[in-house]
This record gives sequence, structure tokens and C-alpha cells, in this order.
Amino acid sequence: MVINEECKKCQIKRNINKYPVNATEEKITEYQYKVKEIVKNSDGLSTPQVAEKMDNLRQELFGNVMDYTEIKQHYNQLMLDHFPYMKNKVDTSENHLKTAIQYAMVGNYIDFGALENVNESELKAQLDEAININIDSKLLDVFKNDLVNAKRLVYFTDNCGEIVTDKLLISTLRDINPNLHITVIVRGKPVLNDATLEDAKYIHMEDVAQKVLGNGTGLPGNVVGAISKESMDEVEIADLLISKGQGNYEGLSGCGLNIYYLFLCKCEMFMRRFGVEQFTGIMARENNKKYYLCERVNSTA
Repeated sequence: MVINEECKKCQIKRNINKYPVNATEEKITEYQYKVKEIVKNSDGLSTPQVAEKMDNLRQELFGNVMDYTEIKQHYNQLMLDHFPYMKNKVDTSENHLKTAIQYAMVGNYIDFGALENVNESELKAQLDEAININIDSKLLDVFKNDLVNAKRLVYFTDNCGEIVTDKLLISTLRDINPNLHITVIVRGKPVLNDATLEDAKYIHMEDVAQKVLGNGTGLPGNVVGAISKESMDEVEIADLLISKGQGNYEGLSGCGLNIYYLFLCKCEMFMRRFGVEQFTGIMARENNKKYYLCERVNSTA
């Protein structure tokens, strides 16, 4: 999905003042001019591609502005601590797949790119309420049918911490279809708090997936044709794909592949686009262009 005018305005708003406090007036002027130029020349690009250009610009002018290493370690471990609780809920639920999807959606809350503040109390509240998320039963049946008949699946991850809920969902997919070959694709380079190979290794994603790949880029989202050849090879032979997060939706939407999107609506643009409140869960299927909404009940947001 290429960037639209609303996304362009958002990119300027999010990036125009995103520079170090010790930056000189000269550097700030140069930076702000180049931010506007990136957006001005962004037609035909997806939002993740524009966001990568913004990150590269900051690197070029200011060096490493923000190191998310400690933040990522913290949320990976925090969610690993919650894993037994979530796993027990999945194992004891009437519908294992639905419950695993609910937790995978809640994990998408851990997003330092879309949220100014990732609140751990809100995260805990969402984990407690995950089993109350409404998921369209017809879409769930269609997905399960695709899952049972699939031979190869590609799973696009999004953020640190969230990747633990992805592992839980993937293990559930494997229980339903033990013969399914699963390839997990993470970011190829550090970007924001997005999950990389280091995060996948930390949470032992290799225990549930046959293959774990970096996508070869620092894009905060995957874009068909812009990721590594190795990743594209896996995408092209997959008969089922799962995409987590808003960035991946922006990068992949419209590609026509058999993709199921899972994310929480966090920013105003997505809330307006889908006509829902913040932290509403979205489950969408790419190839029929029909969106199914999953709303978190008793929201504290």
C-alpha cells in the first residue's frame, strides 16, 4: 500500500522535531528541510519505506539517536514471564486457536513506533482481557481451513516482546497442522523496538519454526520486492502468510497474497481508517478485501 496524503502529514508531524536535544541550529535546519523533502518525494513508496528514510537521515546527521537494546531485553523477558499464564489459558480454552490469536493481537501493543508511551499497566490489563476479544467466527473458520490445508506458512513478526505471543500462536498452529513448514521473518537490521534475529534467538523461536530469517532491511515493516531474496523466496512458495502489526499491514496490504493481518489499532490514522476506537483488534484477510473487526471488551483505554 503506497503512502497517502494523511500518512505524509503524519510522517512530517512524527519526524520534524525528532532530533537530539544537543543538535545545533544549523543541523536542525538541515534536518527539517530534508524531512520535508523525503515526504515530498515519497510518491509510490509505502509508509515503512518512508520511515526507513527518516531513520537513515537521523543516522546520517546525528548518529545513533536512540538505542532500544535494554528496552527490547526488558519486554522480551517481561513477556516470557507471562508466557506460562498465556499458555495455560490457550491449553484450557475451548478454542485454542482463537485464544492464541487473541494473545498475539494483544502483544502488538508493545510498539514504540506508534505509541509515545508503552504503559505496562495497560499491557497487563490487555493480557487479562485478551480472552474477551471478539473475533468473527466465519473468518476464524476460513483461516483454520487454510491452516489445515497449508504446506508452507510465512509469519511476519513486528515488535520485541510481542514476538513471545507470536511464538505462542505459532506453537498452536503447529499443533493443528504438525506437517506445516513455518518460516518466521524478522527485521534484518535494528529499527525502533522491532524484533530482529537477536530477539528471536532470545525467546527461542527456533523451537517452533523450521526457519527464522532476517528480512535484510531496516524497514519498520515488510514490503514485497524490497526485502531480501532469501525472504522473498520463502514468500513466493508459501500458500499461507500471517502479518503482525500496523507497519507490516502498510507495507504488504494490496499485494494480493493469501495474508491474514493481525494488529491493534493504535494511531489515529488506523482508528479513522477502520472506524474503531484505540486498541481495537483487527483481523483482516488480504485476498477478499473484507475486513473483520475484533473489539476488546471492557477496554480501559
